[in-house]
Order: sequence, then structure tokens, then C-alpha cells
Amino acid sequence: MGRLKKLKLTILRHVFNQFYQLCYHLRGPQQKRVVFATMRNTELADNLKALHHQFEQAESDYDIRVLCFHYDRSRLSKLGFVWTSLRSLYDLATAELFIIDDYFFPLYAVNKHADNQVIQLWHAIGSLKKFGLSLPGAQHSVIKPHTNYDWVLINAEADKPAYTDAFDIDASHVLALGSPMLDQLATQSLTVSHRPQRLLYAPTYRKGNAKAVTTYIRDFLKASQDLTEPWELYVSVHPYLKLPALQGSLAPNIHLFQDPEQVKQLLPTIDVFITDYSSLSLTFSYFERPILLFTPDYATYRRHCGFYVDYYHYLGAPHYAKATQVIAAINQQVPTLDLSYVKQLKQRTFPHQDGHNSQRVFDFLTNLI
Repeated sequence: MGRLKKLKLTILRHVFNQFYQLCYHLRGPQQKRVVFATMRNTELADNLKALHHQFEQAESDYDIRVLCFHYDRSRLSKLGFVWTSLRSLYDLATAELFIIDDYFFPLYAVNKHADNQVIQLWHAIGSLKKFGLSLPGAQHSVIKPHTNYDWVLINAEADKPAYTDAFDIDASHVLALGSPMLDQLATQSLTVSHRPQRLLYAPTYRKGNAKAVTTYIRDFLKASQDLTEPWELYVSVHPYLKLPALQGSLAPNIHLFQDPEQVKQLLPTIDVFITDYSSLSLTFSYFERPILLFTPDYATYRRHCGFYVDYYHYLGAPHYAKATQVIAAINQQVPTLDLSYVKQLKQRTFPHQDGHNSQRVFDFLTNLI
């Protein structure tokens, strides 16, 4: 890290902390104020959305606040980031519960008070690829990320070691109550087979290498021209990436989009799911349909990011380095594929299948205030 960047971060940490302390001492935590905050999306999604709904349905008079912002690295977005950060620090200083679902930079810059309780309700389930403080070099930042969490609420007990390591938090404060966003799956009926069949491709984010993802999408779409049956192709682009400039040249059966809510609506209708390292593979296992892996950069990704598990062995899914191989597998192998690996993955992923994850999380949080 350069000296100028270190200086900027040091100044930013001082400014953010002083602003937070001022707001805390002038106002302090307001009774039953619950803040849902994300810098991942422009509106609540996934776990935050499900839990927010649970709070809204409660009979008690909670003071519910929502703060959403999507940082896209543009000049305008940088200004918006500073404003949103200051607003979030005021919300933090005046909240009894401050609930987030991802990396949240301003939180890490302050000396937080104990009565502003922060809950990390991570947006993904499982513990496949490394994240947070488990990533190389994350511990050495001027502003150490993933600090100031009072509680981390996760989906399954088996994932606790990974989250404890990623967030440098005592294991007793990592609770496997189930992910609220998975409740919706319990209410969804699997869409019967239809024609044309539907395929969803969801490549994940590569920090510092967004161009690679665009290349993989282009390769996949080019190879998909060799599909022998009619398919509707859906490509979900990660929220941290810009949509590739492909829309104008897409065939009518190809749908390129960037919307977590659309993904959730699509999943029960998808016949084949393809990803590289996305935890959506775990979610999709609920429907017991084929999962394929397109991992052209596996060796590089494993070296620079890493996994908590033996990735290929854990998923048990067929994996391919070339898009043409993926398409060939869809044409030749998928119709008769043994799905026992998907069923085993489902059993590991969903210890709570009663549809009451949101209620369990709500009950725990409301007992804190």
C-alpha cells in the first residue's frame, strides 16, 4: 500500500471516528431503533429484506431505519459513498441494533460503543471460498476490516469455524440460527419441466480482475450457440461488477441481468445451474437439479483467494475449464446425470428446513434490546 493511500485512510479513520463519537454523545442509542444497512445494493435484498419484513410484521413499536447504497467506483459514486458513510455513522450512533449483510467500511473506522450493537447477517450461505480476514493481507490494512461485530448470525453450525476466522470474533458470538432468506425456499414449489428449458449462469466476483469475468461470459455465450436443444439462457452478473456491454448483441433467448431478486425468482424454474465459485450453488441444491462448474481460472483463484474446503470434492459437481466443455456436457451428460451429489449437498446446506429462520433471528435480536 502506498504512503499517500495510508495517509488518506488514516485521515478518514480520524474523521469518521470523531463524527461517530460526536453523534453518540449528542444523541446516543434511541430506544428500539433498528437500522438495516447495506452498501451492496440500492435496496434491501436477501437476508436483510427477509428480516426487515419480520420486524415490520411485529406488533411492537420498533423504530426501523433503512440505509442502502451501491458503490460502483464512479466519481459520483465516490461522493455518494462519503455522504452515505457519514449518514451510516449517525445511524450507528443512534441505533440499538445495526444490522449489515456485507463489508461495511465506515463501521471499521470507529471505536464503537457497546450499546450500539452490530449484527453481521452475511449475504451468502456456506463456507466455500475464503472471505473477510481469511483472505491474504486482509489483517494488515490501516483500517482493519470486519471489526466491531457483536454477533454474527449464520446458516449452519458446520460453517462456524470459517466465520470465526473471517471476522475475528469469538465462536460463542457466532450463532447458527439459519439464514432468513432461505425461508422463501420452503414456500416455493419446484416448477415442472418446461420447454424451452432454462439455464442460469452466475459467475462470481474477482477483485481486481473484472475483465476476466466479462471474458468468461463472452466465451460461455459464444459456446452456447452449439446447444442442440432450445434453451433460455440467463446470466446473472455480480452486484460489484458493471454489466458487460453485450445487451445490444444478445439473441432473444439470452437474458443478461444484475438483480438478486430476479435470481431468487428464477431459481425454482431453472433446469441447470452453472457457476464457478458462487455460494448460489448451495442455495440451488435445494431444488435437486443439476449443478455444473465452469472454472477456467481454478488454480489462480485457489492461490490468490483460496477455499475453506476441498472445493471440487465438497460440491461433487462436474467441473470444466472450457466453455465448450460445459456446453458439450449439457448436450450429452445432463439428461442422464446422477444427482446424488446435489442431494448430499442439500442435506449439508439446509440443517433448518422448517421455514422459521427469520423468526429465530428476530427472536434472538429482540431479546438483545
